[in-house]
Amino acid sequence: MMSRINLALSVLTILSFLADKIPVAAQRETFSLPPAVLAMQGQQESAEPIVVAELVEQLRTANVEQRREIIQQLSDTQQNIVPALVRAMDDPDPLLKSGVAEVLGNLTNEAVPAIPGLIEMMNDGRRAIVPGSFSSGFYPNIRPIRLPVLSSLPASANVEERRSPPTPPENPENLLRITAIIAIGKIGLPARTLATPPLTQALQDPDPWVKLNATWALSEIGASIPLLPHWLEALQNPDPNLRRSAASVFQDSSSLLRKVLGAEADDSTTASLLTALKDDDVTVRDAAREALGLLGTGALPGLVQALKAPEPIVRLEAAELVGNLGGSAQSAVPDLLALLGDTGRYVPPASNQGGFVFPALPPLPPLFPGSRQYPLAPSNPEQLVRVNAAIALGKLSDRSAIPGLTTALKDNNPWMQLATGWALLQLGQAQGLPVVGRLVQHPDSSIRREALSQLEGYGSQSTPYILPYYTARLDSADDNERNGAIIRIGDFGAAALDLVPKLRAILVGNQKDSPGYAATILGEIARDTAIAWQNGNLSANQRQQAIAELSKVLNIMQAPNARFNREPVERVRNALTTLRGVTP
Repeated sequence: MMSRINLALSVLTILSFLADKIPVAAQRETFSLPPAVLAMQGQQESAEPIVVAELVEQLRTANVEQRREIIQQLSDTQQNIVPALVRAMDDPDPLLKSGVAEVLGNLTNEAVPAIPGLIEMMNDGRRAIVPGSFSSGFYPNIRPIRLPVLSSLPASANVEERRSPPTPPENPENLLRITAIIAIGKIGLPARTLATPPLTQALQDPDPWVKLNATWALSEIGASIPLLPHWLEALQNPDPNLRRSAASVFQDSSSLLRKVLGAEADDSTTASLLTALKDDDVTVRDAAREALGLLGTGALPGLVQALKAPEPIVRLEAAELVGNLGGSAQSAVPDLLALLGDTGRYVPPASNQGGFVFPALPPLPPLFPGSRQYPLAPSNPEQLVRVNAAIALGKLSDRSAIPGLTTALKDNNPWMQLATGWALLQLGQAQGLPVVGRLVQHPDSSIRREALSQLEGYGSQSTPYILPYYTARLDSADDNERNGAIIRIGDFGAAALDLVPKLRAILVGNQKDSPGYAATILGEIARDTAIAWQNGNLSANQRQQAIAELSKVLNIMQAPNARFNREPVERVRNALTTLRGVTP
């Protein structure tokens, strides 16, 4: 939290510095900040009123970064600058008009008086050409910096919080009419009455970027006209940049295009989205997958057909989507069973249109395995169709899949072994235990993590596989690995009794933090062992072993120079009292 506050204050300081550097003109337009805003900003230099006319005039600059800073400064002010901006829209300079329109869009509801001017600007066919190396579409892709909300600043009833509209589609050619459309979309509902007719007309524009932005803006102002076909058209446009932009605006969680999907989807919608699943761009595929998921069971018939598609990527994605539907998709079980022998996999193209994508990090197993009944579904880093099919069968909870999954458990691929073992576990079957148990020794660390996570779902049956794994790591030179192993051993209770000598040796060692962790875990093992004796779950030989080993532990903990916490010492002492049969 402090880092976010420091970042915000740093940006505010930069903006204040820029404001201080603006020359004072003979004639200028200034506004005073409301008292509530001054109270919020305290003694900060940014509380000084900005000079709107001078800042607007500087929007003519060819310096992209300077323009961004000016637009941001104008957008962030609490002054009533809309009248001045409306007058500035009459300026003939496209570069200035574009900057002013962007500021108006950022002001959202406050910019309602500018709606007529923005609608008129929609007829302006010019471009705001940014000179220098920043032309050719770079400028529109630079998003305004949004400062984080500082929770330490008091709110005021006199300062209305400005809403944050979703991110609009791009404007690669800096067309003024697109800038105006974007601003209208950001203003939102107040523009509905006036802007719906011209925006509807813009849907017929020959420029696909104009059409995409008009589709987005119409959804944002709440227009009651069909929009889904236009978005789907953009998602399948030959221009990969347009497809990616259409996908990105849909994935914005605050975009009202999602509402359009829910209101207008029909049988043909699923087919269009399945086509988008073939796209080389991961952003487009993600948007199509997300939209299909939002359609729910309405997409099921199309998804079942997609399980037989010739493209591995479509079968792969369809299997995952069907599985996410759970028990309501049990009609897909036969087709998923057929995919358990599918050798297809998705291989990303050498040049992915979506650009570089950071690989997903595998989920780490929880610190305490008892926190949930079953582990999460395994990963599928090799993008194998049959792996997604096996996971889907586990999610559908149809016991008719057990024979097919049991056969597929013999697959030599470790990810398939994890997937089928997990699916059988979901169906209450433990056939996968020996197979998954062996994977904790696999050379691939991600497979080991998945196997350890899955073995937790087998309960005490998995102890013979998990405990040796952590035992071996008690000798690790890595402090984090060693201490993590110590903590996990505590989860096995009396089953870890044989490890007491090894943990006792760590008590007197000098490894970083390990003696303290070992003391805590030994206390837990002692407590659980005593409980096991009381419940009749400990043999006589184990009882004697526990008494002998825990007595040595207690001697170390109670030595004159020992500095162990009181709680683990008391746990060991009380456990010995119980095991010896002496009433406290």
